[in-house]
Amino acid sequence: MERPTYGLIVHAEERPVLALALKVFRDGLGHEEHRIAAIADEVVVELNENGDPFTVTLDAAMMKVTWSALHTLLDDTVRGQRDDREHLHALLHRLPGEHDIRAIDLDEELERRARGSVSEDG
Repeated sequence: MERPTYGLIVHAEERPVLALALKVFRDGLGHEEHRIAAIADEVVVELNENGDPFTVTLDAAMMKVTWSALHTLLDDTVRGQRDDREHLHALLHRLPGEHDIRAIDLDEELERRARGSVSEDG
């Protein structure tokens, strides 16, 4: 069964800040969180697409990781980084709300992905 996806519209000027958010988030993960780091890497690969604006297709796990990365970088920015903060807010505004994101069980999504890759391989 195909899982639902979400299309996040990303403008050219937002790409660098989204890539930075994912990198900072990924770099803060421990070794045991390699599956979450791999999801951040998947989103970064999507950022290499051409077009302005373009849509990054996110499944539930990718959406939660992206949302978390954007919030992490937003928390780390200061008022002097106004442009970055505006891009972060704009991207977050285009994602589903906090309650929807928090309702995503990342452990369950990671297990679903693992089961999916086993059935695709076998």
